[in-house]
Amino acid sequence: MERQENKYKYGQLEQFKEALELGHIKRKMLVVNIIIILLSGILLYFAIGQNIDDSLVYPSILMLGIIVLINIGFYHVDHDLYSNLKLAMYTTIIGLYVTANVLVFNFLTPSVFTVLFLTYAIVAVYQDLKAMILSSSALFISGFLLVNESPRIFSPTEDGNPQIIYVQSFLLIFVLLLTLSSYILIKRKTFFYNQLASIKESELRNIELMEEVAFINTKKEKDLSPYYKSIEDFNKALSKKIGVPDLLGRRISILTDLKTNSAVDLTQKYKDYTLEEIQELEVLQFDVHKKMQQLSIKASKSLDINVTKKEIFSESQFKSFKHIGDSRYTQIISFVVFYTLLKIDKPYLKKLDEAVIKDMLYNSEFYYRVDRDIIEVYLNNSEVFDTIVNDYLKGGF
Repeated sequence: MERQENKYKYGQLEQFKEALELGHIKRKMLVVNIIIILLSGILLYFAIGQNIDDSLVYPSILMLGIIVLINIGFYHVDHDLYSNLKLAMYTTIIGLYVTANVLVFNFLTPSVFTVLFLTYAIVAVYQDLKAMILSSSALFISGFLLVNESPRIFSPTEDGNPQIIYVQSFLLIFVLLLTLSSYILIKRKTFFYNQLASIKESELRNIELMEEVAFINTKKEKDLSPYYKSIEDFNKALSKKIGVPDLLGRRISILTDLKTNSAVDLTQKYKDYTLEEIQELEVLQFDVHKKMQQLSIKASKSLDINVTKKEIFSESQFKSFKHIGDSRYTQIISFVVFYTLLKIDKPYLKKLDEAVIKDMLYNSEFYYRVDRDIIEVYLNNSEVFDTIVNDYLKGGF
């Protein structure tokens, strides 16, 4: 039976991972473009100061400049920045390898062959799986074409005949090793991004749980009207204190009107504001997106918490039953305790049927968080587990 890996996956996780990846791409793109500008300066130095034929260097400098301009253009596109930066990244990779091949085939010396590996090192800054595959493929194809078109530059002597098959084999092995090392680094980055996204998702769900518990305890809906009044009073006091006209009055009016009107409707009432500006104010609503509410709760509960660097990525942050150093007995007991809690009634969660537990353990991330041998024993003998529970485990807390 095929696993349904997305059956129990929360939609928020993908949003959090995309947000993390977006920040990563922005930083890496800045680094790559700085390196490209430095390379352009080095090539310009060789063209001017080393009496190298301009026609061999200036086309490459022009191509590098075009790559930087393309990246700037993609970065300033208003919508879907994540996809635009991804496209800019792939365009940069192709452009860099085209530039590297132009330099290699223009000079055709053994030393210039290192330009291809320099290009691979620049692209490795992105730490992206698809970018790594594209870069490795481009490196191998470029090297393969160079070996076949100009084998003489790899000859140890001027009159020697290089063994092309050996050079190609070495190139293949070298590219595979580079790809493997890059793949390990990318998987490590992905692992931490997944954990950070999971921690973020758990944090927001805990905040929502706190709100539900507060409502159950008080039986009162939260009164949000003072929120907008407080913003208005603070704005007036701020404007008066610094001696300037009302700075945010109309925006606060828009924020208040958003409780009963859509952003599109308000563009007719506030004609001096664009739809995008009004949509930005929607995020500040306290009772719709709840971002401000979640931030305030987190700030109030984080006052006395001290987290050191060692604790940020400690094993205790990762929800798993597999820990290095745990004996097989400890792993079995952990699973038994977990399974028992799922099978008895609790104040916060009713017991689950065997079919539900089996489906959850098979299709959710618990499939990877429980030792594989233990999870296989359970999945193959779930009826036995259910019989034991029915015979010996009654009631609940």
